[in-house]
Amino acid sequence: MRRLLTPVTLLSALLTTTVIWACSVPVFRYALERWPADQYSAVVFHRGPLQPEQQRVVDLFAREGAVARQSANVELKLVDLDADPAPQDLELWKRQESKALPLLVMRTPLPAPVPVGFWSGELTEENVSRLIDSPLRQKIAKQLINGQTAVWVFLESGDAEQDKAALEQLKAELKRMEKTLKLPEIEQADIEQGLVSVAPDSLKLKFSVETLSRKEAAEDYFTRMLIATENDLHEFRDEPMALPVFGRGRVLYALIGKGINPGTIEQACRDLTGPCTCQVKDQNPGTDLLMAVNWEKLVTPTPQEEKEIPDLTGLTSFSKQGADAAQGLSMSKEKEQKSDQATPKTESVSAEQTAQAEPATAETQVQTQESDSADAGTTELPAAGTTEAAQSSSLLRNLSILAVLAIVIVLAASYIVMGRKSES
Repeated sequence: MRRLLTPVTLLSALLTTTVIWACSVPVFRYALERWPADQYSAVVFHRGPLQPEQQRVVDLFAREGAVARQSANVELKLVDLDADPAPQDLELWKRQESKALPLLVMRTPLPAPVPVGFWSGELTEENVSRLIDSPLRQKIAKQLINGQTAVWVFLESGDAEQDKAALEQLKAELKRMEKTLKLPEIEQADIEQGLVSVAPDSLKLKFSVETLSRKEAAEDYFTRMLIATENDLHEFRDEPMALPVFGRGRVLYALIGKGINPGTIEQACRDLTGPCTCQVKDQNPGTDLLMAVNWEKLVTPTPQEEKEIPDLTGLTSFSKQGADAAQGLSMSKEKEQKSDQATPKTESVSAEQTAQAEPATAETQVQTQESDSADAGTTELPAAGTTEAAQSSSLLRNLSILAVLAIVIVLAASYIVMGRKSES
């Protein structure tokens, strides 16, 4: 009897888990709204007290430091080699080629695909700035925030002929996907549960490609980071790679060399645009990138075609040379907003301005909504049948679950009865 109950229990648990964690929201949109970027580790090895200049760099990671203000997904860990470090920290230190101290080692989110770290070097403000931000990462972030499905980073191999063929293949297939793929129909029940904050018809299916040379100095740290998203990508230095980035800067996986073909490209696109079968981030493939972006402030409820977002500059503004670079890395310019009585006014607000603004009271919000409705001459009412449709969808889902469970129970009972008869 125990052998019969075990599979029944497992099947029931599986059915329940599937219902709880599956939803109809496309993966790329669910990830953008609900999957916070994992933390990178910045490990600083040193002996004894740091020098004042070195301490100033460390302070950038403090709660009120520049790294935190830029919302970079990275945390600092200080390891004093003279203070009996933890075994795992000592092992990481032993695996470093350079023994110059203090030494900064950058690691991808744990469990790190490349345990030794994807970069190590001198503890300087310039290195920290280049590690947390770069022009291409800003460009990718802007497109994702504006609601784009995914940004494909094409990492060149250096072989012009091979790169050209692979890039043309990638672009052609992505155009075909934009025309042939269809986003899943989002269930009203999922909307009411708050699993997506935008209207289903506002979601867009659009891919773009950003090419990246391995010799590009400004993106050297970013290139190393991309190659570290999987543990064996460093073995394919002579092959082009295509890496789809979605959500809050998450790489799905890499297509390499001849693996950049219609079949694999289509599969990746379907993985990104299909319904989110599992809402638990850690149970989905992918590795987050290190980016200086305040996603919580910038991912707004309604995506716009050409939405302006604040400049996503890194730490480069801390020096004169960095200030010039930051100006060149500006993602978008502030647009002047002109009042128009016939059209509501929309403003692009930076993360800092948003944090400083006082939230409106509930009474003020109600008055504003009533005023807007009066000006428009209409009052927004729920669409006819919306509530009934949602209830019907939930009812059908619950009935389906009950039906399956009933069948399982009946089968289990039958096996038990048959087992008892055979024993008698």
